[in-house]
Amino acid sequence: MCGFAGFIQFEEQSRSGVDRREILHRMGVKLAQRGPDEQQIYDDGVLSFVFRRLSIIDLKGGSQPFLSEDGSVVAAVNGEIYNHHDLRRELESRYRFTGGSDCEVTVPLYQKYGTGAPERLNGIFAMLVWDRRRRTLLLARDRLGVKPLCYARLPHGLLFASELKALLMHPDCPTRMNWSELDLGYLEEDDTYTSPDFLRIPSFVEGVRWLEGGHVLEFDSSLQSKSRPYWSLSGFVERSSEESLRPRSSYVEQYAALLDDAIGLQLMSDVPVGAFLSGGLDSSAIVAHASHKGVDLQCFSMCERTTVATGDLDRARQLTQDLKLPFHPVWFNHETFADQIEFSLASLEYFVYMIDAPRFAPEYFFKHELHRYARTQAGAPKVMLLGQGADEFAGGYSLSYTSPRANWSHYVEALSKHHHSLDMREAGVPGSARPSLRPGAISNSRIAPFHREMLRRVWCLQSHNLWNEDRVSSSQGVEARVPFLDHRLVEFLALIPAELHPDLFWNKSIIREAVSPRLDRRYAQAPKVLFWQSKDTSSVHRMMRNCMLRSYADFRDSYQGVDQLFSTASLDQLYLESSLDHPGWIRASRTLLGCMTVAVFERMCRTLRQEICSPTLMGPPSPLKEHHGNYQDLLK
Repeated sequence: MCGFAGFIQFEEQSRSGVDRREILHRMGVKLAQRGPDEQQIYDDGVLSFVFRRLSIIDLKGGSQPFLSEDGSVVAAVNGEIYNHHDLRRELESRYRFTGGSDCEVTVPLYQKYGTGAPERLNGIFAMLVWDRRRRTLLLARDRLGVKPLCYARLPHGLLFASELKALLMHPDCPTRMNWSELDLGYLEEDDTYTSPDFLRIPSFVEGVRWLEGGHVLEFDSSLQSKSRPYWSLSGFVERSSEESLRPRSSYVEQYAALLDDAIGLQLMSDVPVGAFLSGGLDSSAIVAHASHKGVDLQCFSMCERTTVATGDLDRARQLTQDLKLPFHPVWFNHETFADQIEFSLASLEYFVYMIDAPRFAPEYFFKHELHRYARTQAGAPKVMLLGQGADEFAGGYSLSYTSPRANWSHYVEALSKHHHSLDMREAGVPGSARPSLRPGAISNSRIAPFHREMLRRVWCLQSHNLWNEDRVSSSQGVEARVPFLDHRLVEFLALIPAELHPDLFWNKSIIREAVSPRLDRRYAQAPKVLFWQSKDTSSVHRMMRNCMLRSYADFRDSYQGVDQLFSTASLDQLYLESSLDHPGWIRASRTLLGCMTVAVFERMCRTLRQEICSPTLMGPPSPLKEHHGNYQDLLK
C-alpha cells in the first residue's frame, strides 16, 4: 500500500520549482497514512509528483520512483506485482535490476512492451510511467480496480492522485460537489442493488474522474488525454458461449488449482501478514490454504451480536483452534461502542475525510476499527488478507442467511427483474410507464442473466466494496489483499458456459467443492452471511444512531451557518424521530446521518485546501478489547 499524487504541464510552468514542491508536500501529507515509511519527490519541470511508500517488499531498498539507466523512463507504482519473479527472469538480460522490489519490473516492462505493459502484470496496482523522450504520461490501474487512481483534466495539464483528498490540495483542482452521484444514507450490503446505474465510478466532485479498473490513460504534449481499456470481463463473457462443455469436476479442479496459486502468490511479504476471518467460507478458505503452506496468519474477527447470532464467530474460533492460529475476536458492544471510541463531530469528519466520499457506513466503520485494533494492539501486521470478491463471480448472492431462495431459477428470475429495471432507468423511461413495459423491450441482450450480473458486479466492487477496503486499510498503514480477485480466477469463472451456472454457481458450489480438500465440511458448507447481517440487525443500527446522537448538537452548531445545505427544522425533526424510538427511527437516523455526511463532504471539498477542514486522525491505540468468553451470553 503506497500512494502518489502530482500534476503534469507541458507549456512553460507558471509556478516556480519552490511553489511546485510546496504543492507536492501538501499532497504528500494527505497520503501519509497510506505511505508512512518514506516520501520521495520527483520534479523535472514538466512532470511533478510525490510518492509515499508503505514498505512491504525489499524494506531497505525499493524506494520509488524507479528510473531507467539513461533517465528517459520514470515509473511509480502503488500496489504489489505478484508475478515479478517471472518477469525479472524474462527481463534481466536487458535490464540491470538494482534491488529486490516487485515494482521495479515496471521500467523494463514498459521499455519492452510500451503501453501494453500493464497487460503483463498479475497484481493490484495503480501506476504511472513517464516517457520523457515521447513526452507521454501513462497512468494505469489493475484489472478489477483494487488500487485507486483519480484524475482531473485541466486546460493546461492533468492532475492525478491515489486519493481525492490529495488531488484537492492542488490550487486548480475542482471542488464543486456532484449531487447527481450521491447515495443518501449509509449503505447496507444489499443496497448495491439500488445504487446508481453503473455508468462510471462516482467521484462526487464535478470534473474529477476515477480511472476505471483495467484501463490506461495517456496524456501527451498535445494536451490530449485518451483513456482505453486494456482488459474487460465482457470479452470473456462473450467467449463463454464458444467454450466446449467439460465435466463439472474439471471446472472445480481447475478453479482449485488457480485459487491455491493465487493465495500462495499473495502471501508474498517481508513483513507480518494477518487475515480478517469472518468465519464464512471465503476467509476460512484463505486462512486454511495459508496454514497448509506453512504460514500462520494472525486472525481478526468482529465480535458483535450479529456475528454471534449467525454462528460465524463460533466457526472462526473453531477454525483457528483447529489450525492452532492466534485469534483476536474484537468486541463491539452496541450499547457502549460510541462512548468507547469517544465518537464526536470530529470523528464523523475524519471518517468522511478517510473514505474520500459522502458516505458513512457500518461496513467500513467496523473494518476501520478492526484494522486499528490489529495495528495498535495485536502485532501490527502490515498486510491483511481478505475474502472480498469471492461472491461476485461465483454465485455468492444466490443463497444467503438472510435471502432464502428455493433454487437457481428463483435467483435468476430476481436478477432478470433487476436488470430490466436498470435498463429502463438507463434508457430514461418515465416512472409512470415502467410497470407496463414488457421485459426485454428496452434491452435485447442475449447475455445470460448471471453473466450480466458478473459485469455489473465489476462496477459494484470498484464503487463500493474495494473503495471501502482500500480506504479503511490505508488509513492504518495496512495493505489489503484480495486473493479471490486474482484476474485469472475471475476470467475463468466468466468463461464457464451458462448451461453450467445452476450446477456450479448455486450457493457457490464451485468454491465449496474446490476448497474441501483444505477445509473441513463444517466450514466449507457454512451458510453465506452478508457482513453484519443477521435476522436482527437492530444492534448495528443502534450503534450508528448512538454515533449520530453524540455528534448532532455540535454538527448543528458548526454546519448550520451561512453555508448550510439542509433545513435545520427538517434535520431537527429527523433527530427527534431517531432519539425517541419513533416507529421509523432506523430510517430517520440513516437519513440524518446521510445529510450530515453530505454536508461534511461538501465543506471538505471547498475548504480542505485552506486547511479550514483538516480532520485529525483517529489515532492509536484502539480502545476496543477482545472477548474470549461464551459468545452466546452476548445475545442475552
